[in-house]
This record gives sequence, structure tokens and C-alpha cells, in this order.
Amino acid sequence: MSVPADEDVSPGGGLPPSARLALVWSNFGPYHHARASALQELARPVRVFPIQLGSESTAYDWSRAPGACAGLETLFPGRATESLSPARVFLRARRCFRRQAIDFCFLPSYAPGSSFAAFAAAKSLGLRTVMMNESHAGTARAEGWRLCLKRLLVKSFDTALVGGTPQVRYFASLGMPPEKIFPGYDCVDNEYFGSQSAHWRQDAQAARSRYALPDHYFLSLGRLVKKKNLGALMGAYGAFLARRPQAQQHLVIVGSGEEGDRLRQQAASQGLPVHEKRDAPYLSAPPHAAAPGVHFYGSRTVQENPIFYALADAFVLPSLYEEWGLVVNEAMACGLPVIVSKTAGCAEDLVAPEKNGLLFDPESEAGLADCLDRLSADPQAMRMMGRNSAELIRRWDCANFAHNALRAVRAASVGPTWSLSEAPHR
Repeated sequence: MSVPADEDVSPGGGLPPSARLALVWSNFGPYHHARASALQELARPVRVFPIQLGSESTAYDWSRAPGACAGLETLFPGRATESLSPARVFLRARRCFRRQAIDFCFLPSYAPGSSFAAFAAAKSLGLRTVMMNESHAGTARAEGWRLCLKRLLVKSFDTALVGGTPQVRYFASLGMPPEKIFPGYDCVDNEYFGSQSAHWRQDAQAARSRYALPDHYFLSLGRLVKKKNLGALMGAYGAFLARRPQAQQHLVIVGSGEEGDRLRQQAASQGLPVHEKRDAPYLSAPPHAAAPGVHFYGSRTVQENPIFYALADAFVLPSLYEEWGLVVNEAMACGLPVIVSKTAGCAEDLVAPEKNGLLFDPESEAGLADCLDRLSADPQAMRMMGRNSAELIRRWDCANFAHNALRAVRAASVGPTWSLSEAPHR
């Protein structure tokens, strides 16, 4: 993303070379490594210290990211972040911040308890804090006294780095000054996904054969959990085939989770052919059925995912709610048209209706079926939307994350009671 003419593009983003930044997440996955590396590069000579609370997560089966960031420190090696004691996180994080002489902390919001403990550790040392968050009004659940507490917590941060337009509006409504809120938090390694998808398209037939992929398919990729609304996608896909019996598109589902068995049963009850592909890749791929059906590939690594994006006709995110939806970034970086629930946090910023994709009401299977129908009926429009996706997502890359992260730090350094020269723990 190009830097605005009025923004500081000097080394370190205009910060003193002595400034030291901590970039904290509960657990680093591929997205985090890519963002941290971009910030480390842009911030030079300012030092950026990536810190994860635990090396494991029960919620996400992170694969080792290509090009992991430099200098990652783990506070609790071999531990899942969900099992950590907030009290121990507070003490260990505080020691880490003091040892590294940190001035500014990027922190993953204020929940759950381990994240709040890291925030409390930073505040106890008088550090300036940048909240990283992707919540918006559509995902907000706090009411009454909990909402009052949330407002106090939000205003305790000096600045915020958030997903996009809906997130900026939401945190401004909670009392953080709009000039202290910066978008661009949610991004992926666009270059990686774009180059890998181009690589697989060069020998598309070999890739299709190795993974027994249909010639044409709609793709869903992510955890198989209730909020993803995949039952509605299954219903919409069945309705699409009923109204367009000559359609060639299959439905490919990549991911695993608690809803997996129910989705397989639903597909069978709708009379849709079900193809289990969890053993792919194959030495010799079995031929897939000519009749459109549903293909379950199970969970895949970040190295394999570009194969599924590269050979798809379109990507679908049907979630009932979604803080952001980074799979949409991935799909767009791979040059796909996207069909996205209008309640997803990324919808407002990433989807330009009719230009690079379509939006729909996640409560309406018929509305989703209409979107599948419209794209299937116009292959030329699908290709055009895919090209537009690749162009649009260039503005939401890791360089933009790093640029806005430094803007947030500069904004956090402005205050009546604190400056870099007066860091209280030095």
C-alpha cells in the first residue's frame, strides 16, 4: 500500500532509534509472523520484539509459517495459551518487558484473562499501549455493567490498531478518540498467497489430479464450527443445483471441527454426493465423480491452502458473524471472486459488490443460492472479479499493517505525562 504524502516515511517511522517496541500475541501463527516481519523491516533501526504467551493453542492448529519472524520469545514454552494462569502471565510478562527495556506494547486486546494480564503488566511499568482488535458492533455482546467495564478498558489503552472501517466506528463509540484509532490490523502475506497460487495454476491439471479436485468448484476454507454457518451454505448449494441442473460447480470444504459430522450427514440427506478426500494428496488420484457434489478435505497446512484457492472458481464465507475473516484476504490475494456474508467484519472494506464479489444476508439460504447462481452463469464476470480482487487486496497488505502500527505508536507517544526520555522503568 502506498504511504500518504503527509506521512512520515523516515527510518523507524519518525521514532527515536532508541525506542523499543513489543509485539505481543497469545500464540504466533502464519498471519502473526508475516505482520511482525513487516513491522521489524519498516521500523528499523527501532527494535521490535515479538513475544508470544504460549507456544501452543487449543483453538488453532497453527502450522509453522514460511519465513518466521526474527527473535520470537515465548513466555511459556510447550504450554497452550488457554491453560495459562493470568497471575503467572502478569509476572513473566512484566519481567520480560523490563528485561527488554520496552517503551511501547502492542497487545491483543483485553480478553481473555491472559491477554488482560499482559496488558496489566505493561501498565504497571508505565508503558504506552496499543490495543490490537478486530471486534465491531456486529460481534459485540457486552451489556450493562460489562459494557461500562469494556469502555473503561478501551480508554485505558493509548491508541488502537483495528481491522477496518466498522472496527474504527465501534471503538470510537466506546470512547476512544477517532484520531487515536488506526485501521489495517487484519492482513495476510499477500505476496506468498499470490505467488503460490500462480505457481499451482501453471500446472493446474497435475495439481487437480494429485488432490482429486473437480474441474470447477466453489471453495469454503476454515474451521467447521457453528458461527461459520456452513449448514446454510450446504442448503444454498443444494438449491443452486436444483435450479441449475446443468451446473458444473462442486463444493469443496477444507477444514475440520465440531460441525464436520453434521455437515456430512446434511449433505447426504440432501441427496448430494459426498466425497471424502482427507487422505489427499494421492500418489495416483482416484477419479472424482462427474456429478456435482461435496468434497471434504479436512484441515490443511498454510503450504497446501494456495492449491485449493488457485483452482477454485470462487470463494464463499457464509459466517453468521465474523470479527474479520482473513480467509477472504487469502482468497483475494489468490485472485478469486468472493461471496461474503454482509455481517463479516471484512465485508465493508474488502468486498465491492459486482466489482470483486457479492454480499448476502447469512440468514437467507435463498440469497446465497442467488449469489452462487449469478457467478456460475457468467464465467467471464467471475474472471473479471478475480482480477479485481487481486488488485483491491494490495491496499490491505502487511506493509500497510506496519505503516499504521508505527502511526499508532507515534500517536501513543503524545501525552502530557510521558515521553520516551522519561520512561519510568529505565
